[in-house]
Amino acid sequence: MKKTLDIFSDVLQTISGVLFLFIFLINVAGIINRTFLDFSLLWVADVTTIAVAWMLALGMSVAVYKKVHITIDFVKNKIPQKGKKILEIITTLIMIAFLIILIFSGWRTGIMKMRIHFVVLYIPTAYAFMALPVFAFFSTIFMTYRLKNILLSKEE
Repeated sequence: MKKTLDIFSDVLQTISGVLFLFIFLINVAGIINRTFLDFSLLWVADVTTIAVAWMLALGMSVAVYKKVHITIDFVKNKIPQKGKKILEIITTLIMIAFLIILIFSGWRTGIMKMRIHFVVLYIPTAYAFMALPVFAFFSTIFMTYRLKNILLSKEE
């Protein structure tokens, strides 16, 4: 299971990196066109919005899996080892519950955004908003795996 999740997180990280490069390149192209060629690529703002949403969603999912997101652990460091495990189980369960709620509320938000379109591309803004429930879904999978390892006392 770990090997599969490692490969999956690497794929997500690669896609996120490619999106970052894509965002950079289209914005540079927009700047060059405005500055030197005297015309604007109006679609750049809309495409950037969609790409940034997906880049962040996929990248944040990887951060959850690799435990490289920001955490506050000064309280955790002050309690005994047994208490740390209990605290970690509780916080992981709370996080999974939050992510499950986020899957459904994000999905509903995305559906509502199908009626609102980007100005230039005139495609639904839902294409950007649907990154939220996807992030929550992937993170739920990663957090569930983490919870299993905590309960089985496996160190990752």
